[in-house]
Amino acid sequence: MPQTPSRLHTTPAGSASGRRLGAAVLAYLVMVTLLITWAPFDFAMRPQHGLTALWKWSDLVLNVVMFAPLGFFWQSIAARASRAVPSSWWAVGLLGATLSAVIEGGQLFLASRYTSLFDVATNGLGAAIGARVYDLVRPRLRVGAGAVSALALDLPLTGLVMLLVPLLWVAGFGSGASDRLWLTLPVALFGGAIMGAVHGAYLHAAQPRGRTGLALVVAGWYVTAALPGGAARWDVLAAGATLAVGMALLRSHAAARARARDGAQRVELPTLRLVLPFLAVYLTLSALWPLTAVNGAWVGGWALAPATDELSRRLLMQSLEYLAAFTIVGYITAELHGRDNARYRAVWPRVLRPTAALVLLLEFARGWHAAIGASGVLSLLAIGAGLFGGWLYHLQRDHVRTLRERPSPGPPSAVPRLLPRVLPRLLPRSVRRVVARDQSWAGGAAERRTT
Repeated sequence: MPQTPSRLHTTPAGSASGRRLGAAVLAYLVMVTLLITWAPFDFAMRPQHGLTALWKWSDLVLNVVMFAPLGFFWQSIAARASRAVPSSWWAVGLLGATLSAVIEGGQLFLASRYTSLFDVATNGLGAAIGARVYDLVRPRLRVGAGAVSALALDLPLTGLVMLLVPLLWVAGFGSGASDRLWLTLPVALFGGAIMGAVHGAYLHAAQPRGRTGLALVVAGWYVTAALPGGAARWDVLAAGATLAVGMALLRSHAAARARARDGAQRVELPTLRLVLPFLAVYLTLSALWPLTAVNGAWVGGWALAPATDELSRRLLMQSLEYLAAFTIVGYITAELHGRDNARYRAVWPRVLRPTAALVLLLEFARGWHAAIGASGVLSLLAIGAGLFGGWLYHLQRDHVRTLRERPSPGPPSAVPRLLPRVLPRLLPRSVRRVVARDQSWAGGAAERRTT
């Protein structure tokens, strides 16, 4: 029995690649969340306290903001895996609450933390809000056509913006309310430049008046990512959001002009060349901060982070920030070789060599830092983080290529395309019901004749 066009390609071609990418990204985000909430990992053998009912309005805001990106990413991952309608927002909220319950359960055994059902509820609410936001923006981010219908969120460049979120999380917790938080401003410029380039090159032609929306999205991205750890420094948050929005608008305008002048051109490599200095400045300053803490003796060891004073948790967060930054270094290094069609196991040495060289250079410099010193363990973990970032890029690239290879159904006829737009404005509701019933009967008759 022949198949009708409506029954062809019911299994999306991008589902397998989307599942691999989604599992890797989600595992990374969950791991970072667990590290943030369970550090410094001084677990006891028995519960150290019971449940608490104390909460503040700031707890509500921070709990929601912390889990909103997780809900957003979960929903985008579900869309990548199936290319169908993602999970309901309330289902994502339940998943977020489940993860929060695991976190709160672990905190029962940490004397320095407290466990609250309020946190579970508000974390679940944050995940639900993030999923709902994705549902609202998803239809506005289509940049392809036909069967591909690639989202701007599927582009490898946009994957960098997603990786900046956990980086800003740990940067905020590692800085606290100190002036070190100003080091996140290059990250704001980095993310703004990427989002502006993607908007100008892919979305502006379809939404020429969408730069107001771009500004809101960029500001919301930076504040949402930086707020959990930097809530005490509103001056830094305001400056970072302003810089990110300004850079995004400039890059959107420049990319749109270049596209109008030169036609469809790759924006990945020019954008990466533009943002690399921001990453280099951030990585250097954050790895050697404060720059004045230099003595005349080089010190090295194997400890992940000094744990000799009350700042040990903060220094541990700074070590995690270091690793998150090298995940981005590996991702960018792999993207610079993005035209290579080889599988990752054949090209990983191209990621390893520059990543290892940069790690060794920074660790040699950190050896002269009186408060940090060089760390062999951190060096190995940073190299591993770079290789992981390169693997994430290849998963992202393979997923986009799979989407572009999906067969495209024939273009729909003009009548079905115009009727839903014209009839609701011209006909009363009773007539619309009759038309809908006739169209349904006609479609069923056509299918019966085909089969």
